[in-house]
Amino acid sequence: MLLLGIFQFLMLALSLTVASEEGTITCEFRKNACNIVSCGLPGQDGSQGPKGEKGDQGRPGKVGPTGIKGDLGSMGPKGPKGEKGEIGELIPLKSQITALQGEMRTLQDLMQKYRKVMILLGAKTVDDKWFVVAASEGTFEEGKRICSQRGALLASPQNARENRALQELAQEFNRNIYLGISDEKIEGTFQYHNGQTLSYTNWANGEPNGGTKENCIELYTNGQWNDKSCTEKRLIVCGF
Repeated sequence: MLLLGIFQFLMLALSLTVASEEGTITCEFRKNACNIVSCGLPGQDGSQGPKGEKGDQGRPGKVGPTGIKGDLGSMGPKGPKGEKGEIGELIPLKSQITALQGEMRTLQDLMQKYRKVMILLGAKTVDDKWFVVAASEGTFEEGKRICSQRGALLASPQNARENRALQELAQEFNRNIYLGISDEKIEGTFQYHNGQTLSYTNWANGEPNGGTKENCIELYTNGQWNDKSCTEKRLIVCGF
C-alpha cells in the first residue's frame, strides 16, 4: 500500500513537469478512492453544437442624425385629367336659379297673353311702354288724376315711335290727346311730370304760341303738337 502511494505521487509530479513545459495546465479535480486530486492534459475541442433558437428582439437603437436633403428629382409624367367636381354650396344655388328661371318663363307667358288682350282692347305698345285710353275726355288735371289712380302718368312720347303710337290712338278715337307735358312751373320751358327737360318734340308749324294762357300740350290726329289751355277736355291716355 505504501508503494502504491509513492508511485502515484511520482506520476503526479511527472505530469506537472510535462504540463509546465507545454503551456497552461488544465486541471480537473476528481475524488478517487484515496482522495487524491489528479490533473490531466487539456482535451481537444468538442464538435460545434446545434444553433440555438432566435432570441427576443432587442430595443431599437438611438435615431441617427438627419441626412442631407437630396436633389429634386425629375417631374413624372402628367396624370389623366380628373372629373370636374361640384362645390356642395353651389348645388342649392343651382336649384334656386332653375326655379327662378321657371318662374320667369311663366311670367313671360302671362305677359304675352296680357299684351294680346290689351292690344285687343285698343292699347298700343312700344318696346316696354304701353299706352292705354283711360277716358274719352277730361281736363289736364282730371287726366293726371285718372292715370295716377291706375299707377300711371299721362302719356308722354319720348321718341318718334311712341309719338306714332299715340297718333294711331288719336286717329282711332278721332280726338286730340292731352300729353303729360306742360310749362306750368317755368313759363316757356316745357317739362315732363318729373321735371326733366323734353328729349323729343313734334311741334306743329308756329307752335307753341299761347303764352301763359296755354300751358298744356295736345297731340293732333296727324301726330303734331299744339300748346293748349289746360281746362279744355281732351282724350285721356295713360302711359305704363
